[in-house]
Amino acid sequence: MCISYNESSTKKNKEIFFQSGVVDKEVRLEIAQSWKRSKNYQLDHTKTSITHPSKTEKNAVGTMVTDYLRDYILPNIISNLYESLETHNGALFYAYENGIVFSQRGNKEMLKYLNSLNLGIGSCISEEYIGTTSMALIKEVDQEAWVIGEEHYLDFLTPFATHCFCSNNFNEKVYTFIILPKDKFTDLFLSYARMFHNSWKSKIESYRNALELYMKNEIYDQLVQSNEKAILFVDRFGKIINANELFVKWFQVDLHKIKEEDCIKLFPGLKKALTCLNNGKKINFEEIIIENAPTNKQFLRMDVIPMNRNKVISGLIIILQDSTSIRKRLNKSSHSQAYYTFDKILGESKVMKTMKQKATDASHSSSSIILTGESGTGKELFAQSIHNESSRRNGPFIAINCATVQPELIASELFGYVDGAFTGAKKGGSMGKFEYADQGTLFLDEVGELPLFAQTMLLRVLEERRVTRVGSNISTPVDVRVISATNRDLKKMVKEGTFRLDLYYRINVIHLHLPPLRERVTDIPILINYYLQYFNRILKKNVTEISSEALCKLVSYSWPGNLRELRNMVECSVNITKNNTLELCDLPLDILNNFEDDGFHDEEIINECKDDFHNGQRKIIIDLMLKYNGNKSFVAKKLGISRNTLYKKLKTYNIS
Repeated sequence: MCISYNESSTKKNKEIFFQSGVVDKEVRLEIAQSWKRSKNYQLDHTKTSITHPSKTEKNAVGTMVTDYLRDYILPNIISNLYESLETHNGALFYAYENGIVFSQRGNKEMLKYLNSLNLGIGSCISEEYIGTTSMALIKEVDQEAWVIGEEHYLDFLTPFATHCFCSNNFNEKVYTFIILPKDKFTDLFLSYARMFHNSWKSKIESYRNALELYMKNEIYDQLVQSNEKAILFVDRFGKIINANELFVKWFQVDLHKIKEEDCIKLFPGLKKALTCLNNGKKINFEEIIIENAPTNKQFLRMDVIPMNRNKVISGLIIILQDSTSIRKRLNKSSHSQAYYTFDKILGESKVMKTMKQKATDASHSSSSIILTGESGTGKELFAQSIHNESSRRNGPFIAINCATVQPELIASELFGYVDGAFTGAKKGGSMGKFEYADQGTLFLDEVGELPLFAQTMLLRVLEERRVTRVGSNISTPVDVRVISATNRDLKKMVKEGTFRLDLYYRINVIHLHLPPLRERVTDIPILINYYLQYFNRILKKNVTEISSEALCKLVSYSWPGNLRELRNMVECSVNITKNNTLELCDLPLDILNNFEDDGFHDEEIINECKDDFHNGQRKIIIDLMLKYNGNKSFVAKKLGISRNTLYKKLKTYNIS
């Protein structure tokens, strides 16, 4: 028998306890301990109803949880219990951990009677209010508990048996307190209650596990499906288990049809991946060729991750990336983008305004551009600005100086190569600059330095809009706008046979010739002003102007190094000078020593240059005065000059 209860003996021992406070050893230990605690609470065992707590705690969460359990998780289990209670004239109360009842179910007549004793929703069935019951015992043992007849402390509960179990539902403990006539509390009922309790517990665990798995699958699906990588799952025997949407899209397959199919049979290019089933090693970012893939997906980078279960390889995760996703990642990490725009190119001379307008117009075309001009005239600045003004601005801007690459490597740099294409080739091969620049702009600086064999390959790519890597016969489509630049005379090179005529016409669709600095002398003061401010910040100096004598000398200079030479001159002079003004003696010796008087003494232009320089300074001071509300101390500090010097300049420039 599971239930051991002697009515007369228990009743006699209880009476002795009320008289003397002594409990006989025949009484269950947990019952005896609860009687003593109840007596200490000064509970009157003859009371005819339960005293409510002074403050009833309300918790809508408990009701919501039990309703959810009843309606969605445990509908059959709970409904069966409720039917059993109806048959056994029993009642059920759900209570929080603090003992407050928040829900009741069961036989209507029984509930009506118990409610008349203040046992119902809002009651507290903890030991201090109701004495010895199954609720009091379960708090001690934290398992199932029952109390029968005379074992109860309060006399009005002696006709009944109480059974209680605790369940950990979601965010809190919930106690299920059952009360029914003691003659109905049999071994059969106890077995049923235990079965109900275990079913409840099992169902909750199952629900939790299913919910956890569902949430993990949701996260997995979101991560896998939103990725720029095609993912294939293969089991221990090389059979396809699953694939993400991108894999299906790339290889134009029906996922349902390829499941359980042999991976190698469908995709021979993945043969190396399946070697990981035997050796358990990972493959990291290795290039493979899948010839039956779409033309723009044949060169792929592969990662293979073996899955281990109980120290046995159970399958593989094969991750594939195409050149587009790789290029985006590498271009982002290598900062392959254009920074200059036309508004950052300094120059207000007529020739520069005309050139910037022509370049802006050319930006809206997709035709090839060639930029010519002396070294240092800003050809790459214009190339970047054209890219940023064009519809390709969100694509990569890839620049390569053809003069800095060894002739034997220029083809692999431009067009890429496959594994083993030549001695010293990187394992796995590599994309070339054309593939990196797909959907963007490729800037070929010093294009005149290309060897003839590379010119032939370049012409083919420009004609076919497809690139073939060195050592491969697979061509990949590319969408690239080419901007070339050179300071050499390509027409002369064509006549000499060192530059292909057909390539010349292919890259020379739009021709922009950048003027040397000596042809835009009115821009010199603007450039000097800019570089003075720049190097003052870098070198922590306070050089604010240049003397008229020095400016005249610089305006008359031929500037063979163009902008680079001018920048170098200002940096050198700012380092040398000890004053706030650049004097003639501060100019670099190579400029002064190599200065040739070529008869350039146009007073009008020289005066215009002086005016431009001083107008630039006047504008800076006015802007600062407005910004700091006329606070001359702040303005002087920003200019790096004394207040007295500022007052002189305000007077000179007629600024009030």
